[in-house]
Amino acid sequence: MAAYGDGANIFGRTGNQTGYMPFVGKDFAVNIPTKWRPSLEKDFKGIQMRYEDNFFPVNNLMVITLPTDKSSITDFGPPDKFTMENLSYLLGKQSYSGETISEGGFAPNRVSAASLLEAEEETDKKGKKYYKAHLLTRTGQ
Repeated sequence: MAAYGDGANIFGRTGNQTGYMPFVGKDFAVNIPTKWRPSLEKDFKGIQMRYEDNFFPVNNLMVITLPTDKSSITDFGPPDKFTMENLSYLLGKQSYSGETISEGGFAPNRVSAASLLEAEEETDKKGKKYYKAHLLTRTGQ
């Protein structure tokens, strides 16, 4: 029931005004944009969850877990080395092969680029260490 002058909540609006919804999986928790939807696609092995943008599905979030004999992420080496050696397969390979001039800042005969902008180690509230990487990917049209 709404008080005089207040709008009635007839559509069940959420009280969460952050624009994100929590998702808790096995050994992880993330905040997902509220306008994203679960996706059934399994692009890579080890996908625990995958959400995609309702409007533009190429924007997506995946959590991938793979078995390892390491006891800590730091056993893999520094964050930038770990990212380049263990996660580069996620970026794919260029499908176009042919001669091009360096358009849009790409190297000759390339129409895509991926750059590691930053890789860092962080520690959560429970003392567990993890790596965070920021990548910039571009493709030509």
